[in-house]
Order: sequence, then structure tokens, then C-alpha cells
Amino acid sequence: MNIQLHQAISDITGTTGMAIIRAIVAGEHDPQVLAAKKHHRIKRSEAEIAAALHGDYRKEHLFVLQQELHLYDVYQSQIAECDRQIEDCL
Repeated sequence: MNIQLHQAISDITGTTGMAIIRAIVAGEHDPQVLAAKKHHRIKRSEAEIAAALHGDYRKEHLFVLQQELHLYDVYQSQIAECDRQIEDCL
């Protein structure tokens, strides 16, 4: 895809990063629209984020991103379930 989100946002698993990734998977590819999803605590400007989001949104790369996002969500739910079990034991 050639986007450089990790250079504009230090934590791509944070609020802004995940909002942008989920929007990309949902079909939004306009860098300005994606950059507008930034959280107010992000220090980079929307223009800097938008510049990092210019790329080639090829279908096969979007498919891989969708698969990776799904796995990320599954792992996060598994971690949350483990945390609940640990809390029950304590």
C-alpha cells in the first residue's frame, strides 16, 4: 500500500491509528478524510498525517490488511478474556 502511517502516528494501535485503519478497511482511501479522524491529542497536523496516507490502495493489500485487522481483534478479545479469568482467580 505504501502508506507511512507509522511515521505520522507513533502508536498505530491507539485511537487514531485504529480509526484510520478501520476506515481504510471499510473503503475510505481519501487521505484528507482519513487524517480528519485524528484524536485531538495527536501532535501531528492533519496535513502531516494526510501526507503519510498517500499510497497505492491495491485490492490485494487491502485484503491482507482486513485479515490482519480481524486477527488483531480476535487476539484482543482473547487477551481480554484471559484478563477476566485472572481477575476472577484473584
